[in-house]
Amino acid sequence: MATRRRAVGEGSVFYDKSKDRWVGSLVTPDGRRKVLAVTKNEARTRLDRLRRDVEAGEQAGDGNATVADALDRWQDRVLPSRDLEPATRDVYRWCARMLRTELGSKRLRTLTVDDVETALDRLASPDRKDARPLGRAALVKVRSVLGQVLDTAVRRGMVGRNVARSAELTPTAKRTERRTALTPTEAVTLRAHLDDDRLGAMFLTMLTVGLRPGEAAGICWTDLDLDAATLTVRHAVRLDKGRPVVTDELKTTASRRTLKLPEPTVTALRVHKAAQAAERLAATRWADGRLVFATRVGTPLSPANARRQLAALCRAAGVPVINPNELRHTSASILSDAGVPLEQVADQLGHTNTRMLDQTYRHRVRPSIDAAASVMDNLLRSGTD
Repeated sequence: MATRRRAVGEGSVFYDKSKDRWVGSLVTPDGRRKVLAVTKNEARTRLDRLRRDVEAGEQAGDGNATVADALDRWQDRVLPSRDLEPATRDVYRWCARMLRTELGSKRLRTLTVDDVETALDRLASPDRKDARPLGRAALVKVRSVLGQVLDTAVRRGMVGRNVARSAELTPTAKRTERRTALTPTEAVTLRAHLDDDRLGAMFLTMLTVGLRPGEAAGICWTDLDLDAATLTVRHAVRLDKGRPVVTDELKTTASRRTLKLPEPTVTALRVHKAAQAAERLAATRWADGRLVFATRVGTPLSPANARRQLAALCRAAGVPVINPNELRHTSASILSDAGVPLEQVADQLGHTNTRMLDQTYRHRVRPSIDAAASVMDNLLRSGTD
């Protein structure tokens, strides 16, 4: 008698002596899929879970849709509607290119957590061809973008579940070195070396009001009111195909803000204004007269040049070498240490909330924590009276 072939969706559980495991077998539109387990009940449970996942995938619509299809839909429809700084949008597109290379041909309905983790492992591998291995921070961005893409795919019925949310990062991926911040004493020491430097006023402005490097490089003279001692952040410098350009597109909606300038910063900016006027008179050409801080021919400053100049100043001052963004970290840390509420520090730095400030920007700038010591000292002293 002929053996009846099982239909799609039907499954069975049996013991496989060669594997010493119970096997759950399910007929799917793509063929037969199996799960392994130590016990029969566990095999049944895993088979039921597999059946639900397959059914969710079938209900999701086009069974041939790939990760590349989902990436295209997300980039065409979702990404353009986001209020993002161009640099952030470029990072998202870079992540999408990584995902297309590693997972683009995979069908959405058969994509697994293991597939995602294997792709992340390949990106972090030191054996990557023609590319450096990605560190942990970059892998976080890639996984986040895949999670957003699959969230969109779930909402649009392209897939039943988001496997990226369960994927673990490569354990051996290199971690980003923690950013540092100067102590108040080190900041004062560095400040003394800024007066005679061509970009000293820019670094002092970043230190005293916590600007992003791009915001500092993008300050225009129309953004400053030195009589009122205020700076309105309206512009920034960003890289466009490796070339620094001025833009009015800021990182977040909170980035556009008006800041009160400390008197030493106002004085430094006045001195800088006079020095730049002399430079412009001596120059044969000056590209952009709007910029407060520019090259010797008036073009926007490149981040690399600013980093080198600040590093040289740090070495001359005998303080730890930091990069321009760490002046911002220093500003936030000193303000927090002085007791300024985090909400106010967040407003100063142009953050929409205190989460990033609390997790990333605030550093300890004292050798010991004494918040509890004075409280306990007062409590114990009162108990002996």
